[in-house]
Amino acid sequence: MSVTTTLANVPDAPPAYLSVCFLGRFATSVGGMPVERWRAGKSRSFFQYLMLHRNRVMTRDQLRDALWPEAEWHASSSSLKVACCGARSTLGASKNVEGAGSPIRLLHRDGGYLLDADDTWCDIEEFRDRVHEGMQHRSHGRADQAAESLTRAIALYHGDFLAGQDEDWIAEAREYYRSLALGALDVLRSTAMERGDSDEVVALGQRTLQIDALHEPTYQDLIRVAGLLGQPEQAMRWYQLCERRLHRLIGVEPSTDTRRTLNQVLNGRGRPLASGPRGTRTGAGRTRA
Repeated sequence: MSVTTTLANVPDAPPAYLSVCFLGRFATSVGGMPVERWRAGKSRSFFQYLMLHRNRVMTRDQLRDALWPEAEWHASSSSLKVACCGARSTLGASKNVEGAGSPIRLLHRDGGYLLDADDTWCDIEEFRDRVHEGMQHRSHGRADQAAESLTRAIALYHGDFLAGQDEDWIAEAREYYRSLALGALDVLRSTAMERGDSDEVVALGQRTLQIDALHEPTYQDLIRVAGLLGQPEQAMRWYQLCERRLHRLIGVEPSTDTRRTLNQVLNGRGRPLASGPRGTRTGAGRTRA
């Protein structure tokens, strides 16, 4: 999933001197002005890597392995210096701790580099905090607070981490944030099932499949909801969609659990779905209060 992200369409993003969005299309603003161009070939990647690891010293070896994985290095290599200088110039960052009043400091320290910045907002940090907050609420039995925090987190997930960029360090971070999103959606979908809110289950299911088209627990819930609403044909269509995608993308068949869920629906083993707080949809254009 790839959605164009701008700082303006991120909900509840507070004003900050340095604002960064990683989820979806990368976007940065400094002092309220969007950064349109980056100087030097790797200056943007250099900043992205340091921002991901903000307030931590990243060694030369870590940066070289991440940004130039195939390159051979020599004592005279200047690529890191060039990338750092380009990032400093683009961001108006200082190279000193007490640098000319700049809120952004790109420091050379302990044989590596460190990004230190005041007045900063970053979508992945906010997203991660809201997911962890929601899971903590859930572990303490605070279902409403958990749903609120997790819903805010998912609203920030405009697309995969640095969509369109394919370096290994990006792929690793992408899977981490994708797993957080899927975990949050699983909890929200389970909560909607418990409330009997079929509309919400379907909406959350579709949102999940935008992130992971092969997520079988989601197909199982969608099949189950169709059965509880007395729609076996819809249950079969969800199963067939799951089957086609699994076969086409990874060459496997649906799991035993998914087949069992479909068979239970087709054999009429279920119960009417309880009406949720917003009503439940029983057919196209019809809602049961």
